Amino acid sequence: AMADTNALAALAAALEQFDVPTYDALPEIDLYMDQVIGYLNRLLCRVCRSEDGAPLTPSMINNYVKGGHVERPVQKKYSRDRIAMLYMLCCLKQNLTISEAAALLGGEDTEALYARFRSLQTAALRSLSDAVPAADADEAVLRETALRLSLHSAAERLLAEAIIAALPAADGDAAAKKQKKAK
Repeated sequence: AMADTNALAALAAALEQFDVPTYDALPEIDLYMDQVIGYLNRLLCRVCRSEDGAPLTPSMINNYVKGGHVERPVQKKYSRDRIAMLYMLCCLKQNLTISEAAALLGGEDTEALYARFRSLQTAALRSLSDAVPAADADEAVLRETALRLSLHSAAERLLAEAIIAALPAADGDAAAKKQKKAK
């Protein structure tokens, strides 16, 4: 069977040019949930797997707010900070649990954190453009490349999880705050 090399070539081009909006380019007016979902899903569909349709749903947003991972909306509207946090959580939850993702996203100003996240994500995705097999690659090369990438991904996830587990519990940790309140 012939590989869909057009799709691979398109992916290589997209990765090479990958760009996430800067913090200042995120919506400057606060958005209602349906607007947030429309906006973020357009961004996320480029970087997130979504077997069940959209990468972000209203119930996910509600759960992130209830879990203390995203600040409550003000008058049902989400600010730029909240939109940035939702974007980062959605990207990270491709490989991590929400609590692991939240552990990486605490302890710093959202604007600075988003800038660092954006830079790391852009570099990671652009670096992959070289890994996309050539248009004339045969099936064995495609399988080998996919296998190598899958194994690297699993190994990197394992290491990331171990590092997250080794992090000291952040003071800004929502779960820690809830336990303090309960006492």
